Amino acid sequence: MIGKRDQTMKRAANAARGQRLTDSALILPCVGMILFLLPIMWLRSSEVAPAAGIATSTALIYLFVVWAGLICCALGLALLIKRFGVGRS
Repeated sequence: MIGKRDQTMKRAANAARGQRLTDSALILPCVGMILFLLPIMWLRSSEVAPAAGIATSTALIYLFVVWAGLICCALGLALLIKRFGVGRS
C-alpha cells in the first residue's frame, strides 16, 4: 500500500514539474521579445558623446547572443518536456 502511495506522489510531482516546464516554454517568447526590444532604448553613440553611447556593433552582438541564448533555452525546455512526458496520456 505504501509503494502505491509513493508512486502516486511521484506522478503528481512529475505532473506539477511538467506543468511548470510547459509554462516556462509559453513564457519564453515573451521574454525573448522583451530582450530583443531592449537595444531600442539604448542611447546610440552618434546621439551623444561616443564614449557615453552604445555602438551599433555592440547592439548587434547583444542581439546575436540573446538569439543564441533563446535557442539554447528552447532546446533545453524541449528536452526536459520530452523527458517528463508532458502532454502524454
